[in-house]
Amino acid sequence: MLLESITYLFRYISIVKALLIQYNNMGEVLLSSVISNNLKKIYPDIKIDFLCYKKYIGVIQRNPNIDRIISIDTEHIRSVLFVYKYIQLVRSEKYDILIDMSQNFNSILLTLFSKAKKKYSFFRPFLDKLYDKTVSKVEEPITQTCILLENRLVILQEFLKDNPIPIDPLAKIYLAEDEIEDAKEKMMNAGIYFKRPVIMLGVLGSNIHNTWTVGNMAKLIDFIWANYRADLLFTYLPSQYKQVNELLSLLNSNTKVFVQPVGKTIREYAAFMQNCTLFIGNSSRFVITAKALQKPTFTIYPPYISRKDIACYENTNLHQSVHLHDFSPRLYEDFYQNELKNDSSKFYLMLSNEFVILKVKSFLKDHLITFNKIK
Repeated sequence: MLLESITYLFRYISIVKALLIQYNNMGEVLLSSVISNNLKKIYPDIKIDFLCYKKYIGVIQRNPNIDRIISIDTEHIRSVLFVYKYIQLVRSEKYDILIDMSQNFNSILLTLFSKAKKKYSFFRPFLDKLYDKTVSKVEEPITQTCILLENRLVILQEFLKDNPIPIDPLAKIYLAEDEIEDAKEKMMNAGIYFKRPVIMLGVLGSNIHNTWTVGNMAKLIDFIWANYRADLLFTYLPSQYKQVNELLSLLNSNTKVFVQPVGKTIREYAAFMQNCTLFIGNSSRFVITAKALQKPTFTIYPPYISRKDIACYENTNLHQSVHLHDFSPRLYEDFYQNELKNDSSKFYLMLSNEFVILKVKSFLKDHLITFNKIK
């Protein structure tokens, strides 16, 4: 018994520095921060470095569970000298733990040449010898509602052997008070005075395949404006302004929306979202950001993406969604995923605005205090 306690204590003390590698996209960077958050609970004195693309650091800045962010500029990622610089940096740190969540060429190189004592990742043929421990990715959610999150918890299970604590699966974005107040001031300057709830509308998806038809979106916005006393604020990427104008032209003349201010960075968007009541819209980076702020969300998912892959945190009524599969499940017996994606506009048309509005009404009943119609 004494020997087991000494062995445990030695292992616990010896783990002092970790590197988490997550390239990929913004949502995956945010979800991987769940690993950092819980590693700090398992090993309270551990120092955690997080390596990701520079354009995604906004979702993990100010996270008290990440001691250093190592950012990589995507413009230089193909430069041999640039990659060598990061190999040398990682090698010099002599990490106790290295967790490779990406398994792309660059992360594999960093792992290979690092001097990390223990290297963790997912099982892949021919690569498993590179790591000290690999785990198989899950194909179905076990405790959560999306595979993206579930696979991060699978990695965490390896460390719970040292200290079996309750896992907190929630991804979180940490904003400073001045960021929130600055966003509020910009919203007030645009005419949003916070006398009633503010609904953030994700009117466009991350690309055309992830965007419900603008005609149906216009009808949904008209419905919300006509039936709920709330201010409506569009969120979109600056590059999508042309599509936003098209949507505006389809709205009823008496429907009032705000197209400004719009977040120029992910942190600025997050600060605007923090000042809003809830989110309704297409599947995009804005959804997971709103979820990380614990704001109620309603997501319109693309027909070609399985809900189980990306519908994180939808095990309570705080986060709800709609998918073509809800309306027409038999359709998925006849089409492959690539067919649904390549002809996404046709399948989006099958997701009628009447069906979506019915779902949105139920969502707003749960989360919006003001139901009286605007006269």
